Amino acid sequence: MWSVVERGRGMPVVFLHGYPLHHGMWQPQLDALSNEQRVILLDLPGFGLAAAETVPDSLAGFADRVHRSLVDRLTAPVVLVGHSFGGYVALQLYREHPEQFRGLVLTDTRSSSDSPEAREKRMSLVQRLDGPGESLDIEATTRGLVAPTTWERDRPLVDRVRAIVREARTPALRGSLTAMATRPDLSPVLSTIGVPTLVVWGEEDHLIPPAETESMVAHIPESVGVGIPGAGHLPSLEAPSPFNSALGKFLEQISSR
Repeated sequence: MWSVVERGRGMPVVFLHGYPLHHGMWQPQLDALSNEQRVILLDLPGFGLAAAETVPDSLAGFADRVHRSLVDRLTAPVVLVGHSFGGYVALQLYREHPEQFRGLVLTDTRSSSDSPEAREKRMSLVQRLDGPGESLDIEATTRGLVAPTTWERDRPLVDRVRAIVREARTPALRGSLTAMATRPDLSPVLSTIGVPTLVVWGEEDHLIPPAETESMVAHIPESVGVGIPGAGHLPSLEAPSPFNSALGKFLEQISSR
């Protein structure tokens, strides 16, 4: 199923959302970039427009779903933009199908696998969500996604993020949490990336330390890194102007090659 929001013509740029979000996190990029590019916001299985789809429980399963969607609908390589969990999926997909890539953007993500402590925490949440009447802590999850300044001063944006988080269904939460907890160390993939790559991080990201995201730049041959001041885990929403500026320049460079 092609569970996307799509706008524009030109070079296809496919956006993969993070956990526990959906395509709505990319609305500012859809508005800003679709005059020049074919912007495709793809929902991962279980989320957003793909809420009714069967949810994998492995990173390879999510990557295979993206691969099949791209093969079914697109004939040319794409620029893939992956945020957080979507970044894990993008790296897994590059490992398996590098021919599908014209460029890569990794934002607020990491290449390493979970630590034992992080893995245990995720799986404990999976077990809790299996219980009757159990649900995600919407408020705590929303607060963790944004910078403290955003939380205090931008209530409309916080409300917007909260609404997206609230839409996440339990099967999608369980499957993606299990996939993240059991994902392999994808750090060896970095040195094999043979397409232009942009790495972006919010400088106030408290979920994935900015230093972890930034560290990937040194290992990807043709890459540049950009930190977004004042943004937390969601620079695409919290600071859309600098985020779109960096992404737009990167896409222009790829288009002109």
